[in-house]
Amino acid sequence: MKISTYIIAAFFILLTAQAKAQQAQATAGPYGVFIQFEKLLHGPQYVIERLLIGTNNAGTPDWKPVCTTEKPPRSAADLIARLTILSRKNPLYEIPNDSLTTLLYASYRILSSVDSLGTYGSNPQYLEALGLGYLDTDVQQGKRYDYRIRQLKTAGGNAVYHNPATVSVPGSTMATTLKSVSHTANGKVVRIKYHIKKARPDISGVRVMRSVYAQTDFSDCPAEWSFRKGSKDSLFLEITDNNARRKMLYSYVVFLKDFLGNESAASDTVTLANLSPQEELPTVTDIHTKSEENYDAIGVSWKLASTNNLRAVEIWRSEDYDSGYKLIATAAATDSVYYDQSVEPVKGYYYQIKLNGVYDRSFESVRVSGMLKANRQALLKPSNLTLTEINDTLYFRWQPADYDTHGYYIYNASSESDSLQQYSDVILASGSSLSFQVPLNKLAMGTGYRWAVAAINTSYNIGPTSDPVYSQPRYPDRLATPLNPEMLYHEGHAFLVWENMKDIDPYIIGYTVERRTGDEKAFKEIYKQTIDDKSRNGFEDFLVKDGETYSYRIKAFGMDGKASAFSPETTYYKELPPVLPARGLNVIATNKGVRIAWDAPLKIPEKVVIYRYTEKTVASKVIGSVTGQTAEFIDKYATPGIGYYYSLVTVEADKRESAPTDPVRVEWR
Repeated sequence: MKISTYIIAAFFILLTAQAKAQQAQATAGPYGVFIQFEKLLHGPQYVIERLLIGTNNAGTPDWKPVCTTEKPPRSAADLIARLTILSRKNPLYEIPNDSLTTLLYASYRILSSVDSLGTYGSNPQYLEALGLGYLDTDVQQGKRYDYRIRQLKTAGGNAVYHNPATVSVPGSTMATTLKSVSHTANGKVVRIKYHIKKARPDISGVRVMRSVYAQTDFSDCPAEWSFRKGSKDSLFLEITDNNARRKMLYSYVVFLKDFLGNESAASDTVTLANLSPQEELPTVTDIHTKSEENYDAIGVSWKLASTNNLRAVEIWRSEDYDSGYKLIATAAATDSVYYDQSVEPVKGYYYQIKLNGVYDRSFESVRVSGMLKANRQALLKPSNLTLTEINDTLYFRWQPADYDTHGYYIYNASSESDSLQQYSDVILASGSSLSFQVPLNKLAMGTGYRWAVAAINTSYNIGPTSDPVYSQPRYPDRLATPLNPEMLYHEGHAFLVWENMKDIDPYIIGYTVERRTGDEKAFKEIYKQTIDDKSRNGFEDFLVKDGETYSYRIKAFGMDGKASAFSPETTYYKELPPVLPARGLNVIATNKGVRIAWDAPLKIPEKVVIYRYTEKTVASKVIGSVTGQTAEFIDKYATPGIGYYYSLVTVEADKRESAPTDPVRVEWR
């Protein structure tokens, strides 16, 4: 509610603490910055400029023009028109009263200073209308500004600036305070009276805040207000709330405002019940709840200011704070506690009470929450726990524990000696048969688990675990492939080695070695490690033969037939030793024929083949052979007088031949 012009006039006439208007004065508030130029009436026009503090003013300051004031009003109608237009700039300004403004203008014509205008000399709306001030609303909250003012000159010359102090938007809190001195309520209207300390002439408004006691936050209240003079120039504020509901408990807080919207500190809080004397019910001074485990109940207790005209106390309950309250019991007027046994442990409830009086029934009290602490032991365990593995998922099913079950927890352990640990969140009880699923990819590889289930009751106590079930270890589908196979040549056998992949893949149990010989198309398994095999990443092949090519490859194997890919192939080949020729070939013509003799080679061959040719023979001709142990041969068919050449070739059992010896010519005598 805006204060009437009559009340303003009466208010400021009473306040004779003449706050002299100082020249070039700036005052900030939430509604803008008010700049007052001077206190002389009928003065010149002014130009106002503004500078935002905090911007980069290293060069020329960026002064912004704000306004040029109008000439003084020329008539009462002109003053009324100006005041009417200005009322739009500030919510605390008023549309002027024509009669009072006409009287003001008559005084204005013969006065020279605003000090002689009394109340109006402190009102920014009137000072701006008279050309002595300006309300700058084009400012930003949280900024700081400088202003400068100069007279509007029609002739040339240097301007003379007046600079008020720097202002910050919004302004500071008013120093004025309020204290409640009395209050009344009759069920229809609430009235509260406040004493104003450190009253100021620029008080122009009041903000009244109200809340429903202990249930709602404070909000603006459309209460009426007015000022009253007391003794010894004291000042009082009276507020009237015509919108208060009957039999409600309210709290009020009041703030004062100056013309620019700056507020005072909050007044003290006034709490009252809006009741008429003849139907006044006792006030509920206290209500609270307590967990009563001995009674398996929530105790709701209350205190009343009195029991006069009280017939009964109703107890209402809901599981939701805002709605759904139902009457659960009615207590005698002299009772002060009720035990609600129709509750579940560890579940929240909300309570409120209503009073039944002789003449009327009260509204509901404030709402309080209550909860019964956990007080029931969980004694039974779930039964018939089963475990099935389908499509890489473990499926658990079990039968419920008892009627007081809130939910279940799944537990597991990675070995028989480890203690069970909680695995799942709570699984709410919702039927006679319950289930839970665990994807295998969430479990550690190569680990078998022991599983059990336990029930948690409505008191949130956990019972014993069920009989355990077991899940088989899970292994990876593909093991690490053996790397870097290498062939080492040992005397008489091949030694194959590779990197031990068990260091990086703990699921490898052993290795398999496959071999392909010569032109064979398929590899054949020749070795598979056993647990007792100490050679973990090597294999010696004693069945290789010189002159044969062998290809090898390795793969790792694990549990459940899991295997790795094959390693790269590596080969083994060792050449056969050369066939040694005969030595010391000697050819002599005898009467029995030509005798060919020689020294046996270091390695006895399978046989020795004798070749012969003449100078006229194109190619040598085999004339005989002897076993490797024989060291001579008689050519009985040689013809005397013909020059023969002989050479030898040794032959091994595998048909390999040595290089022929140098030919030796026979000498006939």
